[in-house]
Amino acid sequence: MPKHAEITWIAQNGRHTTYERISHVGGDTPEPWSLTIRQAVKLAEAGQRRFFVMRDGVEVKVEALTSRTGARYLKTANDRNEPHELLKLPANPEFEARLAASVLVA
Repeated sequence: MPKHAEITWIAQNGRHTTYERISHVGGDTPEPWSLTIRQAVKLAEAGQRRFFVMRDGVEVKVEALTSRTGARYLKTANDRNEPHELLKLPANPEFEARLAASVLVA
């Protein structure tokens, strides 16, 4: 049975294309978690996770797709082709600070 996971925040990498702009997704239920977009796509495709977002009190499924250029990405079922609903999610400042610190160390 796939684990049901609500995505409540994203981290962006500054890339121009909407397909590649999200680098990480995360949530805080039942405890804080984060995944790279690549990890999230693999889990969704394998059926090990069912991701969703909440919109106006309604659960909206998050799907894994491939762009025309071959980029793997997530989008909501409400989106046409690009992940606009996910891009509306807030950032997680604590995660982004940890990510920036790990890049500086590496």
